[in-house]
Amino acid sequence: MALYVSKARRARRTTVICVVVAIVAGALGWAIGHNQVPSVDERVASVRTDADRIATDISRLDIEYQQALAGTGDSVAAGVLTPLHDEQTALQHTMDRAPWLAAARRSAMLDSVVAAEQAARDHVTLEQFRVRLTAAAKLIRTNLVP
Repeated sequence: MALYVSKARRARRTTVICVVVAIVAGALGWAIGHNQVPSVDERVASVRTDADRIATDISRLDIEYQQALAGTGDSVAAGVLTPLHDEQTALQHTMDRAPWLAAARRSAMLDSVVAAEQAARDHVTLEQFRVRLTAAAKLIRTNLVP
């Protein structure tokens, strides 16, 4: 024997089910979305970590330059200029993830890397090259890695 359920009761049940499903779906969507989007602190930490790595890599190029000058390692182009260009590109991508960075500071950091690159092209002394590398690394750390 079938039970009679009024139209109003069916409508109420349907409404309650829809509201419960909407609440559960909203809560799940919020939880999943909240876990996938990095927080501001995580984003800043990521930029700082990458900038510190770039500054370290730049400051280590004096060894490659010394070997290139002595003729015991790669050429200046392969051992110094190519890595400097790669680090400059990585620096640009890192700065793109740092919208809080002023344009003047961005330019100063890129100019310091370009100055080191030009010093290598000009085959300056090892000490002069180290000064340029140190200045570039210090500027990167000062602006991006407090």
